[in-house]
Amino acid sequence: MEVQQWLKEAAQAFDMQLGIVSKIENNRYVVEAAYSSLDLVKPGDEFSLDMTYCADVVSQAKVLDYQQVGAMTDMCLHPCYQAMHLESYIGTPLVKHGEIIGTLNFSSLEPKKQGFSDKDREKIQMLANEYLALLDLAVD
Repeated sequence: MEVQQWLKEAAQAFDMQLGIVSKIENNRYVVEAAYSSLDLVKPGDEFSLDMTYCADVVSQAKVLDYQQVGAMTDMCLHPCYQAMHLESYIGTPLVKHGEIIGTLNFSSLEPKKQGFSDKDREKIQMLANEYLALLDLAVD
């Protein structure tokens, strides 16, 4: 299955409008693959890591999720929220040989009314492992 279709199915499973696989190098966030029903980002787009919600995923090296960014005092001034108004987000680091090489993340303009469950956090980690396994197969 191609990455675009894989991202689309995963985004739909999370009920999100945007799915991204990013590559992170030298504090740059590069969109490697994307599914979007919004036309907000496309493969090849680059941002400063600090401009993305993924900056916290990378600095904390763990799954993070935001149910409604606009209702979070400390997050509503975030550059990503200011630029794109992404209300809900879940992301996880992509780790290879002990190093964070990117992120897998899903977001939406709509709040995640029921929030994210432990099952959602487990699912995104499983998807990240699945993606990394596909990456290894593609390299061999």
